[in-house]
Amino acid sequence: MTVSDPATTRSAAVGTPTRIQFGLQMVVGTRHYADVAVLAEEAGFTSLHVPDHMVYPDRVPPTYPYSDDGVLRLGGVELLTADLACYDPFVQLGFLASCTRSVQLVTGVCIAPLYHPIALARSLATVDRMSGGRVVLALGVGWLAEEFAAIGSTFTDRGRRTDSIIEILHRLWTDDVIDYEDPWYRFGPIRFNPKPLGRKTIPIHVGGSSGAALRRAGRLGDGWIEIGSRSLEDFQAKLAVVNGARVNAGRAELPFDITTTAVPFSSVDDYRRAADLGVSRVVVVPALGNDRPRDPAAFKDWAQRFHDDVIVKV
Repeated sequence: MTVSDPATTRSAAVGTPTRIQFGLQMVVGTRHYADVAVLAEEAGFTSLHVPDHMVYPDRVPPTYPYSDDGVLRLGGVELLTADLACYDPFVQLGFLASCTRSVQLVTGVCIAPLYHPIALARSLATVDRMSGGRVVLALGVGWLAEEFAAIGSTFTDRGRRTDSIIEILHRLWTDDVIDYEDPWYRFGPIRFNPKPLGRKTIPIHVGGSSGAALRRAGRLGDGWIEIGSRSLEDFQAKLAVVNGARVNAGRAELPFDITTTAVPFSSVDDYRRAADLGVSRVVVVPALGNDRPRDPAAFKDWAQRFHDDVIVKV
């Protein structure tokens, strides 16, 4: 099993143009995961992304922050419903690791404050070791208050807890002995193993579009996961906040991934414009209008068209 190099997709400095790579959001049925993962890798996708929710309330409230009416839709279909299955993202990534050879395996995004950082560090390090060092942690703070209440977790302090979680994860993955205490977590001295495979730490990319999320990405992250942008101009304004935070934190020259998930691309030139802004990865959903491929044969046709029309031209 080969190890992909995350550095190959990273922009080393603010505003540096880069070559875009493409990730696939795994919204196909889980029974097709193995076939679709192999087909995606063959078609030139360099990362696979899995979602993360732990539980939904009986009625999902219209509080989704990235749409005007608070409802997440794709092709006019409401996606977040109470009967939507919440699969364990780390089990999914472990399964995808066994089906593939080189693609990066990415949480898209992991709701970090729903987990204790030690448990989160163990799950990620386990998949990282078993995949040959291909895991990327993309995390966010979550938006569904009822989900936090269901597991007895606080909601209003989730951003500050996420800041602590990022620090703790890095220390667990790098330090020999860890002793930690803050208002939310206290443990140690402990020794944590396994460490990530063949690298100092697992990259942490911060997702979100609020001012706090954008500043957190620039201040603490190894990358930013964009979501909710209505245009490249909207995206560029948010990126400016991220890059400003990187500069203020003295991190502007460090490697940094920029991933888009929501920017509407209508032409190859749009992708090239994004590359000029420093975008290193675009995550796409396997859909053509309202016709989403739901089986490997349909996905193969869609993936080949996307490869020919976009990937090889960007």
